[in-house]
Amino acid sequence: MRLSEAIDRLEGTRVGVIGDLVADLYVSGLTERVSREAPVLIVRHEFDWLRPGGAANVAANLAALGSSVRLVGLVGDDDPGRRLIDSLRRNESRGAVHCDQVIETPGRSTISKTRFIAGARLTMRQQVLRLDRQPPEPPDEKIIARLAEGVTRVDGDVDAWVVSDYGYGAFNEPLRELMRTVATRKPVVADSRWDLISFGGLTVLKPNEEEARSAAARLGFCALDEGALAVELAARLRVGAVVLTMGNKGMVVSRAGAVTRIPAVGSDQIVDLTGAGDSVAAALAAGLAAGCDVLTAARLANHAGAVVVMKAGAATASPEELRASIVRAGEDGP
Repeated sequence: MRLSEAIDRLEGTRVGVIGDLVADLYVSGLTERVSREAPVLIVRHEFDWLRPGGAANVAANLAALGSSVRLVGLVGDDDPGRRLIDSLRRNESRGAVHCDQVIETPGRSTISKTRFIAGARLTMRQQVLRLDRQPPEPPDEKIIARLAEGVTRVDGDVDAWVVSDYGYGAFNEPLRELMRTVATRKPVVADSRWDLISFGGLTVLKPNEEEARSAAARLGFCALDEGALAVELAARLRVGAVVLTMGNKGMVVSRAGAVTRIPAVGSDQIVDLTGAGDSVAAALAAGLAAGCDVLTAARLANHAGAVVVMKAGAATASPEELRASIVRAGEDGP
């Protein structure tokens, strides 16, 4: 399938997202002097903003591609949680993010990452500090059971799923087993930062190279090259395909024992890697929901990743930006 045709099919796809919702907070400030109290910069506040992070960023990326998204996850009963959900509901993308299955949990805080961006006058601001907040304990079994109920409730309304695991405790074995059952009927793309091997039995795993090699070490094998690594992971974890992302080395796709290498596209002058994996997972799932084969979906995802790394912070890629990237790469063959 030509990539331009695949992009045409993304509009109106229906995708579910289940995982760790994160509020990405940004604080921009001006640095003009060093404190007399300690050897630290004084940062004068200018403005701040919020962007969806984690599974919420996957949902935002899907909406930007034209998908109708059913989001399942947790936020706290606090200001970051309310702002996060409000930002998703108010998004002006082609698609829409439906948050009726997002659980607001009293007494828990929303997972958040606050990035302080600072610089001198007339210079580009740079990240100088990141402050993370999360609940002291992962969600209990009852809360995760409610997430599973949310998945079951909306599963009939979606054509594919993304599992977005940032390691904050949104998944237990019963929920993973539910997603394996779902994967017998429709594509389920899993993106797990810390526990890739627990998501065996799904349709597609999307690790980066570091995550894949960590999983291989836990499974007790060592692969000489990325192709062998992807093939062995797919076999041992019983998945339909592994899409291994490798930054400026592109991607490796293992499917049915065969290996396809997808070269990197775009500029190597990267602005920000934040959230690029979310964009890749979103484009993969949207492509599969649109009826694309995994190689076509991976090629789309490769361009989505190339677009977002040229933007500051967690960002999204539009169909127009994907088309432009494909034209620049001269890549629109079957």
